[in-house]
Amino acid sequence: MIFGSLLVVALWELCRPRRRREFPALRRRFSNIGFWIFNLFLAAYLLPQTVSVRPQIEAVSGLVLPSWPISDAGLSFVAGFLLLDLMRYLVHRCEHAVPLFWRFHALHHSDPDVDMTTSVRHHPIEDVPLSAVFWLAVLVLDIPAIVVLTHGLAVFGTAAVQHGNIRLPERLERWLQPVLVTSDMHRIHHSVVFAEANSNYGAVLSVWDRLFGSYRSISRGQHDRIVFGVRELPRRDCLKPSQMFLTPWLLSRAGGADAPRRNVPRRVASVAWRAPSRGRRRAKGRG
Repeated sequence: MIFGSLLVVALWELCRPRRRREFPALRRRFSNIGFWIFNLFLAAYLLPQTVSVRPQIEAVSGLVLPSWPISDAGLSFVAGFLLLDLMRYLVHRCEHAVPLFWRFHALHHSDPDVDMTTSVRHHPIEDVPLSAVFWLAVLVLDIPAIVVLTHGLAVFGTAAVQHGNIRLPERLERWLQPVLVTSDMHRIHHSVVFAEANSNYGAVLSVWDRLFGSYRSISRGQHDRIVFGVRELPRRDCLKPSQMFLTPWLLSRAGGADAPRRNVPRRVASVAWRAPSRGRRRAKGRG
């Protein structure tokens, strides 16, 4: 599921890219994937399996941790999935609202050419605590393993599509958006524009954004004029692994710790993107 979703979206981007890249793709993609692999090993080392930890905690502390209260398999799956997805929404919204959290989350938003590898571009000091939050929830609430696995795969698969440099058919977008976070819906979230970046926080389900008032949509034409990135950070530096790792401190030095809460210009002329002609789009969009 993980590698299949990455492969499908990568081939889709190669054959029919939606936007022309601003920078060469290879170095940026290797950097993004390198951060992902490092985060995977770090989380696996620091966070053991909850099924082995629960008995140890109960034996040492003498406490009895609560068991998952829903016995019906179908209802249990739905309730657990909704709970995990709501947690994803709330944590993501906190990452934008709290300046300290934003400094580390900004690495994800600093990618100037959003594609499927952007979905795994996260700072280790963001990724490991985020993983720990869900690890702790699973540990304490005893959420069934099948629910955790299914939601994790759903998050990964949909994130690859959401960040992909692809265009879903307009009719499919209309059908899916009332329930799921689509590529058009999430692309808005990576804009440098204040009102757009502070919207559409959902991971899998779009119902949370609609329920809590953070849903936003723009026209199809406006999508092609979105500028990606974090305005306080030099765009070319956001491709270098060393600078990527230092993003929280570079952002703080630039005075952008509270960047997601500021109003920024509607358009950034220096990096405004122009749609290439159809003939050039295929040639320059590959890779």
